[in-house]
Amino acid sequence: MIHWLTQILDEIPAEDYLTDVEIARFQELKTEKRRADWLLGRWTAKRLLQTVLWEKDGVTLPLDMITITNNPDGDPDYRLPITDHRFSISISHAHGRAFVAAVEKDHAPIGADMELIQPRPAGFAEEYFTLAEIALGYGLVGSERAVWETAVWSAKEAVLKALHLGLSVDTRAISCLIEPVERPPTWWTPFAIRFDQTRLPKPAPPLTGWWRVEDDFVLAIATG
Repeated sequence: MIHWLTQILDEIPAEDYLTDVEIARFQELKTEKRRADWLLGRWTAKRLLQTVLWEKDGVTLPLDMITITNNPDGDPDYRLPITDHRFSISISHAHGRAFVAAVEKDHAPIGADMELIQPRPAGFAEEYFTLAEIALGYGLVGSERAVWETAVWSAKEAVLKALHLGLSVDTRAISCLIEPVERPPTWWTPFAIRFDQTRLPKPAPPLTGWWRVEDDFVLAIATG
């Protein structure tokens, strides 16, 4: 099961919810935007884990007992008091909003991405998308094209997070086959993922993806 949560900046409470480790990390951040994004991502991840643990064990764990950290690869990780549950998490934030996804499995590939729906520059798809992706979006214009291009890009970001690669590789190494839609889906909609293994630094495991629209944002998840 995949657990997920979105939050907006205005929902962050005034009271303390950071651990000592998190406070030390927060004080290292230099810009207001970086601090705001970091706080929002941590708050959302804590709220998600708190909710999932309550659903599973009936225990509400105080947020200042959940530490959101990063593993040596830079991916999000966490520390909890003794628990029988282990999760893999992914965090994304954009324009004052955060999106966190989690699966109950240790070291599982998972990537979450959130993107504001907006028109892309002319030639964007030709530069970053595969021929298979471009074929699916052929002829789209206006708002339908903006949704489709945003969805494909967000899906690629989610897949690259799941592979622990980020934008260090050519985005055309991955095909996220998203069919155009008349109305942006407000429910999780699956998409197929294909790899050009010759463009990747290591073999990629099989992944499955889902996407949906919430307000003016595309949300995408990729996991094993």
